[in-house]
Amino acid sequence: MKLKSIAVLLAVLIPSYLVFAPDKGQIPSDLRDAVSAGAYSDLSGSGAATATPEVPAPARPGRDESKSIYGENSMHEYYQVPAQLKRIADSTVAFVYKSSLYFDPVGKVYKIKNTVKLSQASYLDESEDFSSQSGLSSCSGSYLGKGLVMTAGHCVSPDPKVSNYFENFFMVFGWKYDKEGSPALDFPADAVYSIKKVETRALDGQGDTRRDFALVSMDRDASDRQPLTLEKVQVPKIGQKVFTIGYPLGLAVKINDPDQAQVYVVEKTVFQTNIDVFGGNSGGAAFDSATNKIVGIVITAVGTEYSYELNQDFSFIADFSLPTDIIEYKPHLGTVALGSALRGSVLGMFRDSRATISILDENKYLITLPKGSRFENRALTFNLVTGVGGKNVFNRGKLMRDKQESFGTGVMRLPEEIKNLVQP
Repeated sequence: MKLKSIAVLLAVLIPSYLVFAPDKGQIPSDLRDAVSAGAYSDLSGSGAATATPEVPAPARPGRDESKSIYGENSMHEYYQVPAQLKRIADSTVAFVYKSSLYFDPVGKVYKIKNTVKLSQASYLDESEDFSSQSGLSSCSGSYLGKGLVMTAGHCVSPDPKVSNYFENFFMVFGWKYDKEGSPALDFPADAVYSIKKVETRALDGQGDTRRDFALVSMDRDASDRQPLTLEKVQVPKIGQKVFTIGYPLGLAVKINDPDQAQVYVVEKTVFQTNIDVFGGNSGGAAFDSATNKIVGIVITAVGTEYSYELNQDFSFIADFSLPTDIIEYKPHLGTVALGSALRGSVLGMFRDSRATISILDENKYLITLPKGSRFENRALTFNLVTGVGGKNVFNRGKLMRDKQESFGTGVMRLPEEIKNLVQP
C-alpha cells in the first residue's frame, strides 16, 4: 500500500468521508495536512499551516481553528427553522458528484445510489450529533439569479485532470430533511443542474490576502428559485452577527442559528468568525444576521472534524529507508516505510503526540504511543497509525468542539469580480 506525501496546503473546508489510511496509490484530498520541509503543526482543529496569522493574546478570544462546533451546536434541520430561513435554504445548492446519483426516467427523478451513515463512514461515535445521517455532497453554494451560483474556488476547478473538475458535479437544490428522520432520497429533474462554465475563479494568496472564490453558470436558469442578495456596500465589522447555511460533512442542509456567531477579526480579503462548520460547508454563504444579505463565502478552518483516542498502547516501526516521499504500509510487519526526507517531520509529530521513540538502526525507529493518545482525523499521524493498526485501535471518533468564545472559521470577503458580474 503506497501513498504519496503532500506538502502542507492551506486547510479548506472539504468533506471527509475517508478518515482512515487508504489502500490506493495516493493520499485522498482530505489528507492535506502532511509535511512541510521538516516542520509540522497539527493541521485542523489546532495549529498547523494556518491560513491567517495568530491574533495577539490579550483582549481577544483565542483561535481554536477546528472545523467544529463552538459552544452549543447551532446547526438546525430544515424542518426546524422559521419560514424565512427555509426560503433562504431553498436557494442554496449542494455540489454532488454525478457518480453519486442516477436518473430514473420513469419517475423523472435523480436518486441517490448509496447511503452510508456517518457513524460507519467516519467511525463516528453513535452518540454524536448527525451520526445516523448520511453524507452526499462535497461543497455548498448560493444561487444569485440569472443562472449563477457562488461557491469557493477550491470547490470547483477548470482542470479536467482533477477530481473537482466542474463537469464532474451536479448542483442540487433540496437536499434536506422535511421532517425528523426523513431526508430527501431523490430529487426532481428541475432541482438538479450541471455546471455550464466557471465564470470567474480565484484560489491564491495566504493569510489576510487569501482569495478563494468561484462563480459558475448553470446549464439553465433556476426560474423557480429566489435569488439570494449580496451586500455590496457595507463591509464586515467586528462584533457583527453572522450565520451560514450549507451542507456540513456532506449532510442534508443545516441552517445555523443567526444569533450564535459573530465576526472577530477583519482582514484584507477574509474575516474570522465562530460560525459552526465542518468539511462540506465550503462555498456556503455567510449571511448578515440582521439583513440576511450575503457578506462572504465560507472557505477555511483548519483541517479536522473528528478526534480519536487510542484504546490501547500501540507500537509500530517507522522505516525511513525509501529514497522518495512515498509512504508504504506493511501492517503484516507492523511497519510503515517512508521517504528519508520525511524523517524529521514525522518523528516530530509523534513526539508531540507523547510517543516514546527508540532508535533500532540508522533508518528504523520503534514508535510507542500510550493508550489515551488523541489524534485528529486529518493528521498524518492518525493515518500512519491506522495504516498499520487499523481503525479498531481507536475508540470511535468525536466531533470537534471548541469554546463558544473561540473562533477559527474563515470567510472570504465578497470579491469585486463577483459583485461586478452579479448586477441587478
